[in-house]
Amino acid sequence: MEISNIYFFVFVSLILILTPGPTTIYVITKGMTEGRRAAFKALMGASIGDMFQVLAASFGLAALLQASSFAFFIIKMLGAGYLFYIGIRCFLNRQKVFVKTPKVQSKGKSLIFTGFLTSALNPKTTLFFLSFLPQFIDNKSVNAHYQILLFGAVFVIMGFLILNIYALASTKVRSWIEKNEKIQGYFNWVTGLIFIGFGLRLALSERR
Repeated sequence: MEISNIYFFVFVSLILILTPGPTTIYVITKGMTEGRRAAFKALMGASIGDMFQVLAASFGLAALLQASSFAFFIIKMLGAGYLFYIGIRCFLNRQKVFVKTPKVQSKGKSLIFTGFLTSALNPKTTLFFLSFLPQFIDNKSVNAHYQILLFGAVFVIMGFLILNIYALASTKVRSWIEKNEKIQGYFNWVTGLIFIGFGLRLALSERR
């Protein structure tokens, strides 16, 4: 395993992780509506979901999704359906979201579980690991399997740290938005549309 490969992997991963996706939006939303603790629990769940994706790629699930259009379709529909569910919940939420102490706060287990599912039920992420990680692995090495786990763990740790930055930034923005009633009125609709948009994008996606 060459050191230059590791540096290049970190560089490319950083660019990819900085690009917002469903899990990033979920963490930011929780940070803005329920505060730092809720955002941290949400990103914990998302990181566990990312690790699940790494293990899936390592133990062959990614190869199965690549080979079987039916398996890919099932996982894709489950992921898209869950994103639709989150979006619809945003639409139906009539509570004023930016208050110092929300009347209804999400439970820790619920935040972690939702974060996990948002990441784990995305077959495009699984296929990403299948196509991305092998570029940095020495397939002829007897330790190729462990190399996948190592690079995957580095990716998950980087994602965890960057999501922390997003979470902290969202809690800072929260204090400013609390004072703007107009923005608060549109917040649930905007976040709902974003999640449904991600769901549609996933539902209409194809294997590559």
